[in-house]
Amino acid sequence: MDDEYFHFSFNDLDLSISKSVYDLWLKFRQMNHNDKEACGILIGTKDFASNHYCIESVTVPMSKDIRTKYSFTMKDPRHQQIVDKAYLDSNGTSIYLGTWHSHPQAIPIPSHIDYEDWQRCLKRNPDRNLFFIIIGLEQIKIAIHMNDKFIDRSLLIEN
Repeated sequence: MDDEYFHFSFNDLDLSISKSVYDLWLKFRQMNHNDKEACGILIGTKDFASNHYCIESVTVPMSKDIRTKYSFTMKDPRHQQIVDKAYLDSNGTSIYLGTWHSHPQAIPIPSHIDYEDWQRCLKRNPDRNLFFIIIGLEQIKIAIHMNDKFIDRSLLIEN
């Protein structure tokens, strides 16, 4: 890891996550009993030559999102507006790369609902690889769909 990014490999694909995104995610951990799940969209770039992806920014929970301790529904249209603006401002290099949300678990385990949601995201975006990230209390889980299954990597949260 260099000072500004965390790096992961998934077979022939590489992913970097900016430290600023990581730091933002830590603010949304469900550390207290009443904390609600947080959610957002991953925005970043893809280097086609090297098959390298970089998550450079994310959206965060917004007023029209529905959030409970164990669920979320991203309803606020500003998530899509932020992705669209990033795409236009970057001349098409910043794109939607998936979603993130939190779990009130030390080591987050994707639920059946998570897998169903991820499958819907994949069907809506057949032209790209997507990442699905769950922020736990002690670990961040990073999943991608490859070879007809989800594979994941974990990042231990530094306290």
